Amino acid sequence: MGNSLTDLVNLDNKKKQELGIEFTADEIYGQVDLWEKNYNIFISKKEEIERFLHDFFKESPNNIILTGAGTSEFIGYCVEGQIRSSFKIPINVFSTTKIVTSPEQTIIKDLNTLLISFARSGNSPESIGAVKIANEITSRIRHFGITCNEEGLLYKELYKNSNSFALALDPKTNDRGLAMTASFSNMVLIGILLAQHSKITSLNNDINALLKSGNIILNNAPDIIKDMASLKFNRAVFLGDLNNYGTAVESHLKLQELTSGKVMCGYDTFPGLRHGPEAVIDSNTIVIAFLSLEPYTRKYEKDLLKELKDKNIGKAVLIVADKIDEDEKSLGNYFVEFDPEKSIDLKPYYTPPLYVIIGQLLGLFKSLDLGLKPDNPSEKGIINRVVKGVKVYDYHEFLEKGTFKIIAER
Repeated sequence: MGNSLTDLVNLDNKKKQELGIEFTADEIYGQVDLWEKNYNIFISKKEEIERFLHDFFKESPNNIILTGAGTSEFIGYCVEGQIRSSFKIPINVFSTTKIVTSPEQTIIKDLNTLLISFARSGNSPESIGAVKIANEITSRIRHFGITCNEEGLLYKELYKNSNSFALALDPKTNDRGLAMTASFSNMVLIGILLAQHSKITSLNNDINALLKSGNIILNNAPDIIKDMASLKFNRAVFLGDLNNYGTAVESHLKLQELTSGKVMCGYDTFPGLRHGPEAVIDSNTIVIAFLSLEPYTRKYEKDLLKELKDKNIGKAVLIVADKIDEDEKSLGNYFVEFDPEKSIDLKPYYTPPLYVIIGQLLGLFKSLDLGLKPDNPSEKGIINRVVKGVKVYDYHEFLEKGTFKIIAER
């Protein structure tokens, strides 16, 4: 049985070119199959990964920095809690753009540091710059690169260095559309697996639950999201707690990116919305609520949704969850469930790669609704698949000589 997403995927190439969806729709649709492939890639590198991490933990005190730029940075927000709980050391999420502009406020010389870099192409100057500048700041640095492109500069840079480990995902993960879709959810999954590296071969049930949930979303959500995308709105607010905060951040960028800024988006935690950001919600604003699978957290989320309903603000609310009960359904207008029968034992920290499909679909269908081309929605070429016009400067050279030597450029 088809839906509005498979209808797009099944179009002939000429029609896809006309609509500007040669890549994006297929990449959203195909990402769930890639989850299993990349899980197997991780397993194939298990022993190397364990040796690398063992060497890192031999020294102390330790800390981990999760880094990337744009969507790649937001991966860190999805997985930091799980990695922190597993490794029991301090974890920070710093963008590569922050590392290259504020080296000594992000890299601490006296700490044994693991810089985990996420990158789709690995060709952004900041990706290489962050690695090189971190190496300049301290000798107590190791690098773990997760990228979708074995031919990219980041992979090649890390592969040749003794203090580094580079993991390349399935080549199909390297999206060809402007917006990161399959690359995001798959790198998030690798981050989740990294937190569980010591028991990686025993996670088949977890992965099967994730795959089943993902296919339910792909089958059931597109028509609902397309219907919502047809509403007239120019603002959207995405809400998520715990791991889903990162999903909210990424989804806000996805809708904003794919609509070329015609829909301006915000994000927050559910309780955080009350502290000012609620002011942006008007009659032209939709709200997307990613509910937690943790009952304690979910109570706070339901309280906030009830407050929005009582205030009668916003155009429409979309609720995304495993099973949405009747009380929760009274708080929204659109609903996407991935486990309505409560038969899938999905652990809460696996929801980000699943929930982000909703943000991707909303961006895809709203882009088409506005007459844009999702593969390249920026009509004036303001945003690009890989950033342009960026120079990264040698920090050590600046400190020593006060001069600006370029170490990465595009």
